[in-house]
Amino acid sequence: MKSKPLFIVLGVAAASVVAAYVALSRGGGATAVDRTGEPFAAGLEALAPALDRIELERGGRRVELRRAGDAWTVASSDGYPARFEQVKALVSGLSTLKTEQRMTAKPERHAELGLAWPDAEGRGARARLFAKDAAEPALDVVLGEERANPRSQFVRRGAESQTWRVLGSVLVDVEPRAWVEAELLAIPDGEVRGVAIDGLRIASTEDAGGKLTFRGEPEAAPVANSGFQWTAPRIEAAARALPAWLSRLELDDVRRAKGGAPEPTISPEFDMVRGTLRVKAVRDGDAVWISFEATPKDGAPAADEINARKKYPGDPYIPDWTAFAAKHAGWEYRLPAWKKSSLEEAANLPADEAAPADPNAPTLIPSQR
Repeated sequence: MKSKPLFIVLGVAAASVVAAYVALSRGGGATAVDRTGEPFAAGLEALAPALDRIELERGGRRVELRRAGDAWTVASSDGYPARFEQVKALVSGLSTLKTEQRMTAKPERHAELGLAWPDAEGRGARARLFAKDAAEPALDVVLGEERANPRSQFVRRGAESQTWRVLGSVLVDVEPRAWVEAELLAIPDGEVRGVAIDGLRIASTEDAGGKLTFRGEPEAAPVANSGFQWTAPRIEAAARALPAWLSRLELDDVRRAKGGAPEPTISPEFDMVRGTLRVKAVRDGDAVWISFEATPKDGAPAADEINARKKYPGDPYIPDWTAFAAKHAGWEYRLPAWKKSSLEEAANLPADEAAPADPNAPTLIPSQR
């Protein structure tokens, strides 16, 4: 993943970096009068080229970002590439906070401003920024509640009791998806032509107007669920939901692939106009993690014309499947709860949610009990 180096965006001379580090490390040596109207994190912008690690905490959750050459990674998610724009926005946001008013210095009142620490409730957040090879943070700040008109926020340095109201505000997000490219796929309508999952194959027919109709047919007994049957309601639910499942596929978290056999009931294979995508899903506690095997089709029409219409993030697009496979090789992605549920419900509709069965209708797949 290519990113502009942080030192290019916020570049300064080395002497300025050293001076900024000293100013930040002293933390709060100036008087209240001197601090009012001045940057709360004076020198942070100049120090940006030397930043090497950022630790963020809120409500018992933590994200760690680390520099890797010219780019940044999410170290707490096994070093997955981070969005440079998000790292830049955090550093820039902290550097532009300006002290407006001195507030309480009594620790027992910190909670009133969302500045108590540790804070299991997650009202406050802590950001610690480290220069390269430094054991102590160059900036350690607790960020509390925000106010509007004008936009402001309560803050304090981690080692100090004195609190301040500053102009501006900084959101500290500890969800891994906030720091990476969370969108995995957004396949346009009509690209998916069929799906296979756990003994069921869903095929499509196209009418004269180009409209696709999907119909499922069991090809084999399900292999994973003893006693599971592809009843008519389950087939209908799968045929209705699975072909559109790739229309918006996002991640909640990412990790290095742990391997293991995928679970057939939630591991669909998508047949598309320009490629084949196998989604390998494994359960880990309550979570479902997926990885990909993608193969382009020889002689398939190019996707350039469709992709040229993509104007905004989230617009449907068709990836180069060879590049897609290389980009995601070795990684597993945790599905958001809503996407996990939609897959489970489409591929394995619980019997008590199925439509009442016709008692005279034959069973499509006999019980495996």
